[in-house]
Amino acid sequence: MIEQQKQNYKKAGRLASVAVLVLIMSVLQNTPGWFPSFFGAKAYLLIPAVVSVAIFEKDIGGIFFGLFAGVLWDICASGSDYYAIFLVVAGFVCGSLLNNIMRPNILTNLLLSAVWTAVFCVGHWILRYIIGGLDNSVHALLTYYLPSFIWTVALSPVIFLIVAAVENAFMHDFSVHADLDREN
Repeated sequence: MIEQQKQNYKKAGRLASVAVLVLIMSVLQNTPGWFPSFFGAKAYLLIPAVVSVAIFEKDIGGIFFGLFAGVLWDICASGSDYYAIFLVVAGFVCGSLLNNIMRPNILTNLLLSAVWTAVFCVGHWILRYIIGGLDNSVHALLTYYLPSFIWTVALSPVIFLIVAAVENAFMHDFSVHADLDREN
C-alpha cells in the first residue's frame, strides 16, 4: 500500500514536471525576444517538446501533452486555432509509433521531430500563402519556413535530452532508504 502511494507520488511529480517543462517551452516560443531567432525565423519549440514527451509517455500521454501544448500555443497565437489539433495528432501518432514500432532514442526523436516540423511548416505555409492568398509565397517558404524548420530540428535533440532528464529523474529511487526498504 505504501509502495503504491510512493509510485503514485512519483508519477504525479513526473507528470507535473513535464507539464512545467512544456509550459516553459511555450513561454520561450511564444514570447517575442525570449528565445533567439535564426535568420529572422523562430523555433517551434512545442513540436519537438510534444514529440519528446510522447516518446516517453506513449500515445495517451502524447495526446494529453499535445493538447496542453496546443492550447497554450492557440492562446498565444492570434487568429489561429488549429495548433491544439495538430499537436494532439502529432503526440498520438508519435506515442503510438513508440508503443508499437520504434525505440525511444535521440535518433527516433530527431526523425519524428523533423517529420512533424516539416508537416507543420508546409501546412502552415499552404494555409497562409496558398489558400490565404498572400503574396511572395516562395520567398516566405525559403526565407522564413525553411530556416524555422532547420532551427527547430537542430534544437530537437537538446529538447529531447531535457525531457529525458526530467523523465529519468523520476524513474530511479535515489533515496538513502531505498536499499533498506528492499531488505524489509
